[in-house]
Amino acid sequence: MVRQWHPMLSVALVCLLLLAGGGLQNAVAQDTIELRVWDPFTDPQESDAADAIYAAFTAQHPNIKIRREVVQTEQMRQTVNTAISSGTGPDLIFYDSGAGYAGVLADAGLLSPLDEMSAQYGWKDRIAPGSMEATTIGGKLYGLPLQVDLIGMYYNKTLMDKEGLTVPKTVADLATFCKQATDKGYIPLAFTDNPGWEAFHQFSMVTTNMVGPEAMRSLLFENQGRWDSPEMIQAIQSYFVDLRDAGCFSSDVNALTFDDATAIFQSGQALMFPTGSWAANTFNQDTMPDMDVEMMPFPTLDGGKGSYWVSGVGSAWYIASSSQHQSESGQFLDFLFSPDIAQQWVGKAGFFVPMSIDTASLGLPPLAQGILGELDKASKGEIEFGYNIDVIAPPGFNDVMLNGFQKMLAGDKTAEQQAADLQKAWDEGWKASPAASPAP
Repeated sequence: MVRQWHPMLSVALVCLLLLAGGGLQNAVAQDTIELRVWDPFTDPQESDAADAIYAAFTAQHPNIKIRREVVQTEQMRQTVNTAISSGTGPDLIFYDSGAGYAGVLADAGLLSPLDEMSAQYGWKDRIAPGSMEATTIGGKLYGLPLQVDLIGMYYNKTLMDKEGLTVPKTVADLATFCKQATDKGYIPLAFTDNPGWEAFHQFSMVTTNMVGPEAMRSLLFENQGRWDSPEMIQAIQSYFVDLRDAGCFSSDVNALTFDDATAIFQSGQALMFPTGSWAANTFNQDTMPDMDVEMMPFPTLDGGKGSYWVSGVGSAWYIASSSQHQSESGQFLDFLFSPDIAQQWVGKAGFFVPMSIDTASLGLPPLAQGILGELDKASKGEIEFGYNIDVIAPPGFNDVMLNGFQKMLAGDKTAEQQAADLQKAWDEGWKASPAASPAP
């Protein structure tokens, strides 16, 4: 016998089930959405902080699950374009800012503009304008900058005081310091250039000190000025030739890695280390017991404009345009940049964030406090920063920097040749995709 299905019974059954489950609205609300997140936080301190922050978000948003995938920076650079364009990639990425990195993805339509979300959540009221400028491409905001870098020179004050050496104020002083340090058995500067990106920061410092931050901004964002001018050639010569010839670097400068440089400085073999704030957390009482490490901007150049810190956005959060969860991704970003979580990025991960936060309760070491103090001065307009060039420049320009400065350190290229190649690469890159990023 065939059983008959009665419509009224069906409706009653559905109502009963929905009432038992909290209703249709609650049932839908409990559907779990998964956000795939790529970040490069391989350092245990950074990774633990990220895990705790992501868990705090899911505790507030139980219908959103974070699927965290740790992808090393170099691997991400090689795979992110293909992953996003194929639709198999993440919803959000923590990626290098600038025309040569995130700019390439934005130009290919692989990133979502964040201007509407920014207005919705008030991000521009929380995050420093200069940092937001660095993640604005073609007049549109694409990324939220989490890590802001301060680039200068670390120095081992304890050892320098012990040896009777003073902090160099000019490049001429620095050359003299290098001879004095060498005579006392030290490597003067823990500068290494393998695979080559380390020279980007040295170039940023000397060119900024030569022509000043305003001229650098005009060149980088408005194409006003030249990389092959006499002033730029002198700046290149002063670091990659004059300091090399003064014995400031180790003889195998092109063979040693950044990790090697870090170890050389930590062990006390080198007295100074020209690099950025990302290294600050590696100089502590565990790695350098009883050593007082301080940081200073690069010395002045003969005929230059002064001694300036160089700064730039190291990496930022971006939403993939292929993500099916744009709204939820925006919620996640807003949480990552809330005041309480910003404190955790600083206190637990050791990041320097472009936001005003209360650090009194964080118990930060003096070196970190000093870096945050300089960043705070800049946010208040008390001092002016130079620009970290590689996160702004087009890819071809970065290639010339990477290969050309290694050749210069090896004695196989002149400052004039490098400057000419940089100008050619800049012209080609600007023509293909102008680096003008400030919003109109």
